[in-house]
Amino acid sequence: MFFFRRRAIAQQPVQERRRSIRHTTVIQVAKILFGSGREELCLLRDISPDGLQAEIYVSASTGEHVEIEVRTGHRIGGRITWIRERLIGVGFDEPMPMSAMLAHCSFDNRMGRLRPPRLNVDMRGLLRIEGPDQVVRIENISQAGLQIAAPDPFREGTLCAVTLPGLAPRPATIRWCRERQAGIMLAEPFDYAEFAEWRSVIAA
Repeated sequence: MFFFRRRAIAQQPVQERRRSIRHTTVIQVAKILFGSGREELCLLRDISPDGLQAEIYVSASTGEHVEIEVRTGHRIGGRITWIRERLIGVGFDEPMPMSAMLAHCSFDNRMGRLRPPRLNVDMRGLLRIEGPDQVVRIENISQAGLQIAAPDPFREGTLCAVTLPGLAPRPATIRWCRERQAGIMLAEPFDYAEFAEWRSVIAA
């Protein structure tokens, strides 16, 4: 059986064998940072030592320099080499050892606390806690929650509802409050496509 397996591999086209060695499929949400300072989410789909393929919902330009931040906080820079609908190819500024790249992309949640990628923003939203809505300033946001400015303290564990621009109210909970800031966790996180499409409209 081992003999036939080796033979089958040997008969594969050289290009296909090279691709299977150099490229690895990775389905993971990451953050993409543009030269303008804009931050958005992207979905990593394919990586190699020389670059990656990602799905985005915002406009980009071939030749544009970007940085990709993965779940561990590690960043790698590169330029957009091609664009096809919602997919982009990014060529790294310098080759990345495959083992190191995979280690950052496959970080085990049990080894430490990881949060979904957060985007720094400056926008307004509505917060409701047993009464009328109040306008709040949102400082960062992720698929799972947001951080707001909180001049007045909130009680941790308080149930609330958050309304983001263009979206219906979403149930949430105040998770923490300190130093005039508060963290809010959504009862149901956004999925990537929903969040990214919303961001593409808001940031347009």
